Amino acid sequence: MIHVFFSEGAAGIMKLHQEAGKIDPEDKILTLAFMLDQGDINESYDSTYRLDLIYKMYTQNGQIHDTDQLREAIYSYVDNVHTLIEGAQSGEPICIYSENSPGDVSGFIFVCSLLDPYDIGVQYVELPQIVHNPDYTTMFPSLENILYQYLDYVLSLKVEVPYFDVNFYATVWEALRIENSPLRAVVNGQLMSVSDDIYDVLILNRFEVSKLESRAIGEIIGIYQQKLSDYLLADRIQKLIEKML
Repeated sequence: MIHVFFSEGAAGIMKLHQEAGKIDPEDKILTLAFMLDQGDINESYDSTYRLDLIYKMYTQNGQIHDTDQLREAIYSYVDNVHTLIEGAQSGEPICIYSENSPGDVSGFIFVCSLLDPYDIGVQYVELPQIVHNPDYTTMFPSLENILYQYLDYVLSLKVEVPYFDVNFYATVWEALRIENSPLRAVVNGQLMSVSDDIYDVLILNRFEVSKLESRAIGEIIGIYQQKLSDYLLADRIQKLIEKML
């Protein structure tokens, strides 16, 4: 089995479960954190443009000091694509895990485009926007948190995505590539091409009074519940500041 994730955190949690013997030790756990909700998607996933975009997002706050290790991690995403394709060619079962976030949904549709030539279906886990459990109800949970506490629940969400659906999503990816907008966003449950100013009103609403950027980002994610990347928001805040100077 190949497990595909779109964040380092979720993949890391699954590796911990594997080390604890909760999933098959022979399973492969792959991270494909290409941030495909952002930027030019006519550039290949392994292009210098895409890899530099990821690097810029991770290093924009200046808090990462081991940049060589970071670059190694980013380049591993490309190797993981090769592993995924080899698995598809050999008929290995594939399960894709996703939140309802622009980055994860973009990643899922991109992976379908990669797998389309191999006439295979996949298993898919999409975390719901509301998770009920015996202790409490969680709205807009993170995959990392739910996966850490409730592995069996996450695995119970698996659904089969047949080949004709994989093929459909591959055509969606091609349409998004033709549109090639600056950003992609989940609007009414659908991934759509959008302009790079789509989140500006959310950002500006949180800066009606002076505050730290990190606090504003936390408020945007917490109040609006848009499952947005803090890297994306920080980058957009910096661009708005530059426009005002």
